[in-house]
Amino acid sequence: MGNAVIVTTQMPPDQARALRAAVRAQYLMSLNEHWYADEYRFVPADVRHELILERSPVMAAQKSLMAALSLSLKAVKQS
Repeated sequence: MGNAVIVTTQMPPDQARALRAAVRAQYLMSLNEHWYADEYRFVPADVRHELILERSPVMAAQKSLMAALSLSLKAVKQS
């Protein structure tokens, strides 16, 4: 990702956990909507998730944000 956008922020762990939970809830709702949409009905289940992410930049960003939050929370917990 040569021209990636880098976002840096600081927040207390309880806010990070709350944000992660909110983003996860939105992500799961979107995934459920896409999963059963006519557009993906005939896409095999083992590749459907990746195809949805390729076509939905918001969901791909949510997945990256959840991973970054989880990693940061893990680092704080270990220190």
